[in-house]
Amino acid sequence: MALPSDQNNADSRLQVRFYKRSVHQEQESMDAGRPIFKDFDFVQICVAGDSLTEIDTYALASHRTRFPIQWANYMNRQGANDQEVVGTPVTEWPLVSKSQAEELRAMKFQTVESIANASDQQLQRMGMAAGMSPFAFRDKAKAFLNLATNAAETDKREQEINALKEENEKIRAESDQKLAKQQAQIDALMAMMAEKKPKTRKSKEEVTVD
Repeated sequence: MALPSDQNNADSRLQVRFYKRSVHQEQESMDAGRPIFKDFDFVQICVAGDSLTEIDTYALASHRTRFPIQWANYMNRQGANDQEVVGTPVTEWPLVSKSQAEELRAMKFQTVESIANASDQQLQRMGMAAGMSPFAFRDKAKAFLNLATNAAETDKREQEINALKEENEKIRAESDQKLAKQQAQIDALMAMMAEKKPKTRKSKEEVTVD
């Protein structure tokens, strides 16, 4: 049966896959001093046997309407009430290896923040997955986030100080330019006045007679 948006059944020849992708947030990463990612729903659309035709983009409402079956299957796999993941992925944390990151992700510890904020009960389920005591691991996660935050604040202050210095230098340069212009005008005026000043005549007594 053709989809309502596919009267000629052309969509039946498409390979459609909805999936979740973590997208790097540049501004938030700069503000936090560490890599920040946010999960978004994506859709991949391609034609079987055609390697040149492929669409891979953010999943829009139009995609969900056009491919309701694929979207429903995706939601069933993901869970409609899954919490949005925002933060520093464990895969971006130098402390853990790739295999450890995958193991942590399987236990739903997807970000460094989720580890730093984990309860004692949650940590007990983690066990020694990180190669150390889960409580020590939580402390390292907190230290990593605090260090990144402090570094970001320091960078921000340095940027503000540099911006203030640049502004002061700009104001000083403009002031010097104005003063130089005013001095040039004064010098020109004095020279003009000197040229117009009448010459004094000598008195009769000062005139020498041969």
